[in-house]
Amino acid sequence: MRRALLFNPENDLALAADTLRYTPPPAAAALSRAGALLPLWWSGPDDVIMAPASDAAAGACLCSRYGLDGKTGVTEDFSSAGVCSPWGWSRNTRWRYESAGVRREALPSDEWLEHHRLLSHRRVSARISREIGIPEDLLPVEAFSRQDALGAISRFDGQAFIKLPWSSSGRGVFDVRRLDSSTLTRYIDGFIRRQGSIMVERARRKAKDFAMLFRCSGGTAAFVAMSGFHTDAAGRYLGNLIASDETIIGRLGVDPRVWAAPLTRALTSVIAPYYDGWVGIDMMTEENPSGSLEIVPCVEANVRMTMGVVARFIYDRLGMDMLLSVSRDPAAGSGQIDLSPVSAPAAMHIIASPLR
Repeated sequence: MRRALLFNPENDLALAADTLRYTPPPAAAALSRAGALLPLWWSGPDDVIMAPASDAAAGACLCSRYGLDGKTGVTEDFSSAGVCSPWGWSRNTRWRYESAGVRREALPSDEWLEHHRLLSHRRVSARISREIGIPEDLLPVEAFSRQDALGAISRFDGQAFIKLPWSSSGRGVFDVRRLDSSTLTRYIDGFIRRQGSIMVERARRKAKDFAMLFRCSGGTAAFVAMSGFHTDAAGRYLGNLIASDETIIGRLGVDPRVWAAPLTRALTSVIAPYYDGWVGIDMMTEENPSGSLEIVPCVEANVRMTMGVVARFIYDRLGMDMLLSVSRDPAAGSGQIDLSPVSAPAAMHIIASPLR
């Protein structure tokens, strides 16, 4: 059955806005444009990619060079699509598919989209953490008022982060320890006014970021692969390892797959009955006072595609250890691969570089 594939990494922001005709901020729009051809890396022979018509030639060259399937689509292709497979679902996603010519019966209902939006709320991460046995005093707290938020921060002795319920690439995450009191209360009030609540979490002594990738289908979740990724000091996404599970685990220094079974059970209970698709569980290693590493098994639950899934598809195609990153000025002639060579001049480039 023909699938219509779409790279819309701004979808978490569209979930927050909850509108049909959502316009992302410039940085999110630039990333979306730069990655328009990325779905070719996981497309099948009959699949069509929602990308500008001007990208057709670049997409064909990418497919020819790396043995990829799929093509950029036109209206007739989308009208015959039986399955829509975007990066993430929102009201805006459905509107984009309809605008491209996809039949309404191939798209989710209003009720499904609203329930999915709630599944994508950060409170679900707290529920999953509870399901896998994380003690109550370590769980994130959802605050609906300034008083509740400040109380939760105090509960964590000021060693806390505040997080928007829906945000993207770490840009809705703020370290309380770096905010003065007036800025903190302004952020809290503004976030609650915009999104209805705010999540407060205990700060961790992070060593490395990583994730476990799951696939939900027919009411059941299954562990698929590991994902290694990098963030800056503020938690903003920088890039992903394109590598085998063994390489990723070797770089972590611990094997987190002991959490695969409990997380599979939790996702089967909390998410899989209502959703078919990818789920990425962001995790981290934390250095304890003795210097040894402990695993924090659920930092975020991403109920959508992730760059870790992209990296896994690319690794399966190339079979080489590389680094996926977003660059404004890629270095020519350094063994890099432009993973999405769009036709228009791009403010960002999504590239794979040799792993050192």
